[in-house]
Amino acid sequence: MEINFRTQEWKDAKVIFDFFRKETNCFDSNGRLCVQPKYVVAIDNDPVSAYYAAVIMKQAKSQFGVYPQLLCVGGNGMLSKYLNRYADGIILSNGMKLRMVALHFGNFPVCVLDRGNTTEVNIKEIIDFLVVYNNYDAPLIFCVTQRLSKRLERIVAYSTRRFPSTHPLNAYYYVPGEDIRDVCRLYNGMALAGGLPLLSEAAALYDRVGTSRYVNHYTAEYDGTIPKYVMQAGMRLMEKYPLKVSQNIITAPWQYACIYLSLLKNRKAIAEDLDDKIIEWMQTF
Repeated sequence: MEINFRTQEWKDAKVIFDFFRKETNCFDSNGRLCVQPKYVVAIDNDPVSAYYAAVIMKQAKSQFGVYPQLLCVGGNGMLSKYLNRYADGIILSNGMKLRMVALHFGNFPVCVLDRGNTTEVNIKEIIDFLVVYNNYDAPLIFCVTQRLSKRLERIVAYSTRRFPSTHPLNAYYYVPGEDIRDVCRLYNGMALAGGLPLLSEAAALYDRVGTSRYVNHYTAEYDGTIPKYVMQAGMRLMEKYPLKVSQNIITAPWQYACIYLSLLKNRKAIAEDLDDKIIEWMQTF
């Protein structure tokens, strides 16, 4: 299905993704890493995070002579257990899929953390991992998609209040800019059902960062002023695409059904699209 990115809903989604973006802060003015990371983190359900992590791993090795440890973090979300199901019956967790993609770019030391199925639980798993190895203050660089970055950063900022007696993460961020057309692809599931998952993601991003519903539950309050045009875009999306706003499929059964049926229809194309994207990345790595 060809997507018309000029419609109001896609303009609204672009507004949300562009505004709620954590700026990259792991480089100095000369484009070199400003910190030697002990860990580099690929996280969530989008393979592009693994590619971003590979880029940082390569630069860290070049600058400091040694690879950091790569943490591939992510469990199984509402649809990812279907998105990551292969013909031989194997189902990869999101963390395992990130590891699979990252290892195309180097023989990196990798640890998979995949007990959680929400970003909040993923962060707690990272904290627990660092404490076990007494590295709770070690520098780590999150390599994240633009659409996840601000929500992730706000969850990290709240983590010491959400999980008392834990240490704040010494976190840095690598967040390359992304064109919404490239984000809306089959390999990450965002192009299913005419892009419905990505529109739902934009609605959820505004709901969880731009409103106060989740403040003091698992996320820190947004650290700035939200312009009226951003609020209007977010409210329009929340009204029309409630799928991920609620996490309860009963609120939008037809949307969930459309995505699921599209996923079943396009499973082979999803795998092929990822293979093509990995080849494209390897040519420029």
